[in-house]
Amino acid sequence: MGGTAFDMAAVKAGIQTLLSTITGQFTISNIAEIIGIVLGGVIGLFLFWWGARWVVKRITGAFTKGRLSL
Repeated sequence: MGGTAFDMAAVKAGIQTLLSTITGQFTISNIAEIIGIVLGGVIGLFLFWWGARWVVKRITGAFTKGRLSL
């Protein structure tokens, strides 16, 4: 069964290089900024969804009752 030799040391060195490159790009402040942006977006989308449901409910109620009540 002739095969090629597998160099585990080269694999470990490649993984270490990859991890050091990735961790060198991200800092705590970058991660906190990303979390803040995502959290702000989620809150904004939730408020838009809630407000849109409220408006649709009020308009539908106005048409079914014949008047607008707040």
